[in-house]
Amino acid sequence: GSASSQADAQAQREQVVVNVEGGKFYFKPDRIEVPQGATVRIVFNNVDGKHDWVIDEFNARTPVISSGETAEVTFVADKAGTFEYYCSVGSHRALGMKGTLVVTPRR
Repeated sequence: GSASSQADAQAQREQVVVNVEGGKFYFKPDRIEVPQGATVRIVFNNVDGKHDWVIDEFNARTPVISSGETAEVTFVADKAGTFEYYCSVGSHRALGMKGTLVVTPRR
């Protein structure tokens, strides 16, 4: 196989685990960068209030959880680009509870 197909296969096998903390009204980190094709596992730890973690473009969301709870969601970052993740509860997104997922294209 060519070098590029080997690199693609490697990216597809790659799993990126990101621990995300959420509270009123923020996500930490508010910027996540992953390579295209990687499997992304978000471990969302809620420290204050009721929140979820949602990213529309990858059809990924955690359940709404209460303070002190943790939820996980896994998706494949198959599209390169910049995408917004956010909390869908009430007006939390408008209050700033959002962040940026950057998916870097395969070389």
